[in-house]
Amino acid sequence: MSDFLNIDPTTMATQMAQYDVMALKNALSTQQSTLKSQQTALSALKKSMTDFRSALQGLNKVGEGVLKNSATVNQDGFLTATASSSASKGAYNIFVEQTAAASQTAFENLTDDEVSNASGSMDITVNGETLTVDMDSVNSLSDLANAINRSDDNPGVTASLMRSEDGAVTMMLSSDETGEKNAFTLDTSKVSNMSDGALDETTLTEAKDAIIRMGNENGPAMRSSTNKFSNVIDGVTLEVSAAQKKGDTPLQLRVGTDQSATQDQLQQFVDAYNALRGQLDDLTKSGSDGSGRGAFAGDSGINALTQQLNSMLRTDVDGNRIADFGITADKDGKLTLDSEKLNDALDQNPEGLSTLFNGNGGLLKQMDKSLDGYLSSANGMLKIRQDTLDRKDTQLSDKADQIQARYDSSYQRYLKQFTQLQSVMTQMNNTMSMFGIS
Repeated sequence: MSDFLNIDPTTMATQMAQYDVMALKNALSTQQSTLKSQQTALSALKKSMTDFRSALQGLNKVGEGVLKNSATVNQDGFLTATASSSASKGAYNIFVEQTAAASQTAFENLTDDEVSNASGSMDITVNGETLTVDMDSVNSLSDLANAINRSDDNPGVTASLMRSEDGAVTMMLSSDETGEKNAFTLDTSKVSNMSDGALDETTLTEAKDAIIRMGNENGPAMRSSTNKFSNVIDGVTLEVSAAQKKGDTPLQLRVGTDQSATQDQLQQFVDAYNALRGQLDDLTKSGSDGSGRGAFAGDSGINALTQQLNSMLRTDVDGNRIADFGITADKDGKLTLDSEKLNDALDQNPEGLSTLFNGNGGLLKQMDKSLDGYLSSANGMLKIRQDTLDRKDTQLSDKADQIQARYDSSYQRYLKQFTQLQSVMTQMNNTMSMFGIS
């Protein structure tokens, strides 16, 4: 009888309530573990696919591609050149006649007093656009410079003040951009109350276009308002830095394939593809070899992506295939690059590499489009999968709440029952003691 009196209703209620929901909690735990594995796998897959897509886009930028060209000049100090993927092999002779310059003028006789006394207006015009400065609103050289520099109508000039050791201040007016079309003109005909010569200009630099000549110093002239020439040779940007002297030998420019840089580009593609393929293989493995079953084993959607990638690797674009440029797949679908075969192909058909990878129907665009069906934030497969997992997560949370509610109900019921039992046993014990029964 005393054993029953030692019963703790709270402990018994807890144990019995836990037993009531044990099967439900075990089932929920299994479902939550499966869900967590799927969420982790989906995140890993999304990262791998996003990384691969970033690599594809990096290899398919406007003006840049898998094929890398180099442009070299036989002399330093006059001309630099860069070649895009679209540049063709060639050798060119170029003579740098003149570099571009901005116009710059000094006003050595202009003082604070002259500006303070002035009235009327002054017009500054650049390339057809005019800034009108109200001389009545400025009282010093500093005010005048600020009125020019801070005006919303500034057409492209900068005023600056230069101070000499003796304290004299000279205002400088400079075009913001080089080239003859960006030269400024100053109209002071409407300015009054200034001393004669106060607005006399000293030309420090005349606005000039850069000029190069093709062939030699007497060849066809090409002009640019800047020191850059982008349309002289297709796919090549030239930038001049110093003029040659008359009689100098023309510079020799050679444009050709940069095999080392191109190999690096292709290796980036190979590495990025293999990283994605490795992730796909890991997530879809059947586990038959004892290595463990992947979270997406047997998943038709993920298997379809693998098949699409395999198919695209066999793509023929205008007669060009990846195998022609030294890229082959092993039995597991991983890619390798044969640099010797690549270099041989680049010697014979560099344009074919650009067509294959960067053309309108090229491999990179095809793969990027295929990935969009999975990565689209609106209706991509991974977005749909994530939404499904999120709903399942919510459902499991609701189920956990239901199990907790069932546990709480059972606990209260058992606590009441065991408390009543303990009370009855105590009463019976007290009654028996009255009759000497122990």
